[in-house]
Formats: sequence, structure tokens, C-alpha cells
Amino acid sequence: MWIRKAAQRFLDDLERAQRPRAPWRFDENWAHDACEFIEGLPHVEGQWSSATITLQPCQRWFVCMLFGFRKPDGMRRFSSALFAVARKNAKSTLAAGVMLACMCLERELGAQIIAAATTGTQARIMWTIARKMVDRSPDLREVFGLETYANAIVMDAEGATCKPINAKASTQDGLNPSAFCLDELHAHKTRDLFDVLRSAAGARRNLLALYTTTEGYENPGPWHEVRNLAKQVLNGDVEADHFLPVIFAVDDTDGDFDETAWAKANPMLGVSVSLEKMREYSREAKAQPGALAEFRIKRLNRPAAAADAWVDMRRWKRCGGAVDLAELEGSPCWAAFDLASTRDLTAWRLLWRKDGRWYTHGRYWVPQAAVAQRTERGSVPYASWVAAGHITQTEGDVTDYAVVERDIVADFERFQPREIAFDAWNATDLANRLTQAGLPLVQFIQGPRSFNAGFQALERAYVGGELVHGNDPVLRWNAANMVPRRDQNMNLAPDKRRSADKIDGMVCLLMAFARASLAEDDGLAQAIMEPIYA
Repeated sequence: MWIRKAAQRFLDDLERAQRPRAPWRFDENWAHDACEFIEGLPHVEGQWSSATITLQPCQRWFVCMLFGFRKPDGMRRFSSALFAVARKNAKSTLAAGVMLACMCLERELGAQIIAAATTGTQARIMWTIARKMVDRSPDLREVFGLETYANAIVMDAEGATCKPINAKASTQDGLNPSAFCLDELHAHKTRDLFDVLRSAAGARRNLLALYTTTEGYENPGPWHEVRNLAKQVLNGDVEADHFLPVIFAVDDTDGDFDETAWAKANPMLGVSVSLEKMREYSREAKAQPGALAEFRIKRLNRPAAAADAWVDMRRWKRCGGAVDLAELEGSPCWAAFDLASTRDLTAWRLLWRKDGRWYTHGRYWVPQAAVAQRTERGSVPYASWVAAGHITQTEGDVTDYAVVERDIVADFERFQPREIAFDAWNATDLANRLTQAGLPLVQFIQGPRSFNAGFQALERAYVGGELVHGNDPVLRWNAANMVPRRDQNMNLAPDKRRSADKIDGMVCLLMAFARASLAEDDGLAQAIMEPIYA
């Protein structure tokens, strides 16, 4: 599924590249040169029919996309890329070739090419492959002036180096990588090295952050975030033109022991991965319960644990009609705000009922420091959303609640919402000021009993095509992230802990829907949620 979506994105981008004033072009010469360069490198492990590498279709496609799309200034379009594939599909060899291509073909002055991993041993796997390629290629050394040492590959003419480093991020200050490969991203138990490398590369115009990995067991490291962003980009839920995600994995509907599905996770099946070996692994998995998890994760590239998102994003996208705020003035309106984080997203949403449909519009506020941090990490396009007016950036490290208060009061004066629901956590001061200003605030208890009516009403609205959300990209991102929790009676509430990332806009929308639906039964509404501010 994910490869089909990546292929469709590639075809769409090729068509987009032909348009006038396109943000990039596809340069066949760059794509050809990169492939030709890598195919001139020698094999350094295993037995092969040829002395030099022959890129397989999956590899050639990735390399062509990575190097072929160029910005008007000649720099690469993609500053970060993910190549996720089952074990033994030659990802380290591919990564070594890509890093050498960056060093030799792009020839950035003072380039620092970094091979990074959780341990020095793991980091040296990819780097050692690259060094052996150089050692066994006299022509390569002569043409590009390369020399190899115990811990570095050097190109003296450009002052360029290629070195391995490990996850002791505190020792990596002073780096200025032009390209780096973070190998086996799933194994990183913290974000330290990931964040250090991203922030250290801020001055480079042609950065490449390459992430290679097989699936792994869940941990607090960056893999979950990168994987989630990759899937959202491929689903079209988030636009990230700088990011090239390629995920080879079996589909959720595929059986573990369906041989016809194995190639989805193993594009090198029959080349570097033998079918007979896969059959051996599958027999072990059938006979040994302990081996089944390893087979599913490492051989089929299935996530170890995946939370179930609640929103059907295909139906959600069909509700993207325009929201005309002028036409909605005077219509029945409800609102909600969530101050869940002072250091990231704060959300406010309005909900109207008009002519049998539900219309929603919102605001978001993010402190300047969070925009910078998200931009460095390359995880969510906060900076683009700020530039497009979807998010308001406030000065400093924490959200400026004076700006939030000003905007909420302005919307109240214009649209006169009947009720404004809010989560009392972290909101006491703002709630008191808004109440004193005459706004009809209602505390919303953050539990399944309170939220369930909102879940039911929202589901009816978007599944039935009665919701209009204006294609709000931040709300779409929140919707794709959201995972619910259930109580013993199967009532639903948003689960911020298990959700993939921020869901504040959806929390506000659910609170507004809950109040709007309960307003039809004043007795029930009073019994469930009493306003704490009169």
C-alpha cells in the first residue's frame, strides 16, 4: 500500500514539475549521473555475478527521486528521506552509495558526510562499506582525490570528510553535516542524536538527512514520529515537499505466511533475500511463538504495535468545502479552546449549524521556539503553516495567552457562540478573564462520559458528508493523529498519550460538537456538565 502511494506521489510530482513556475523540476541528467555513479562502485560483501553494483528497480527509483528533483537554484528538492525495508534488503549498501554520491557529485566545499547510529559498531557498518568501496576503486580515488584512513574518508581538494559517529550526542557539538545517514532509526531510544544532527545542519543549503531502518519495537525515540509523518505525507494528510518517504512493508490485510505478499516488504527478494530463506523463517515463526514477532517485524516490516486511528481520512477529505465566515454570522454557534501546551499547539474552534450542515473554523497559536524546533526536526511543517496563515506564531518560548485572549474575544464578538467549552487544566487565569469579559464559558470534563456525545455527532457529520471543514491542514493533521480511549461502557475520549502527535484542534471540535448535541436536551446537558463560571 505504502509503495503504491509513494509511486502515485512520484507520478503526481513529475506532472507538477512540468507546470509553469513549479517549485522544482526533474533533472534526468542528475538522476542518471547518480545511478551511474553508484553502479560504478564495487561490491564489498557477499557473492555477486558482477564486480560492481547493479541497482535493482526499487533502489534505482529511490535514487532517481532523491537526486533528480531539483530546486530552481540547482539544490536537491529533498532535504530528508526515509528508506524503510525488511532486513537483508541491502539498505546499508544503498546508503553508502548515496553518501558517496553526495560527497563526490555534489562537491560541497567543506562537506561533512556523517554515518550515524546508536552505537559506534552500528555506525561503522555503513561507513565501512563506503570505505571499502573507495579502497577497491583506484579510478574513484584518482578522479575525486579520495583517501581513506582508519576513521575517515577524505577529499582534500574540497576539504570534505566522511566519518562515523555514535549516539553519544553530547559529544557531537561542533558538527556541521552536509549529509548524514541515521542508520536503523527504530533502535534509537532517545531523540538526542537525531536532534543534534538536525540542528547542527542548519547552515547547509543542500542538506540530506537520510534515515534507513527496519521496523522495531516501540520506544520513545524518533522513529515513531518519522514513520507517522511518512504515512501522513503518503496519505496526503500533510504536505511536506522536502521529505521523501519510501516504506516497503506488507499490508495490514496480508497474511504473515502469504508468500505472494513477502515481496512488498522485501523488494530484493530473489537477489539479496532468498525465497527459501524466507520460508525457513516462516516455518520457525509458525512453530515458535517467540519467533513470530521477530518474523513479522524484521522480515515483513510490520510495526510492533500500532494504535488505531479513529478518523477515516478518505471520508474526512471529502468534507473539505469552503467555509464562508461572513455567511455564518448569526447562525447557531458553539466554540471550544484547549490550552494543553504552553510550548506547542494551542487551539480554538468554532462550530456552526446552518441549513442541515455543520461548519467549522479554527485558530491555532504556537510559540516561536516551537516553530523553530519543529522546523529543525523536519517533523511537521509549522513554518509553512505560519507563512500560509493557518497558525499564529507568538514571540518567545511559550504561547502568549494575551494574543489568544484577544483573538477569542474578537471571534466571540463577531459570532456570538452560545457556549464556549474548555479544559480547565492550565486555563484558570484565561478562563477567569474571559468570564469577566462576559463570555459564556463551560468547563468540559475530559473523560469518555463527556466526550462520547461529541464523538457520535462528529462521526455522523463527517461520514454523512454533513461536515464542512475548509480543508484546514492543521485540523487534518490532528484528525490523522487522533486515537481514542474507551471506558467500560465503550464511551470514547481522545487519548493524547497514545495519539501519534498533537490533536488539540480535534479535541476542541469534539468539545464543541458535544455541547451542540447536548444543547438539544438541556436536562441531560446540565446533568453531565455544569458550567462552573456564571
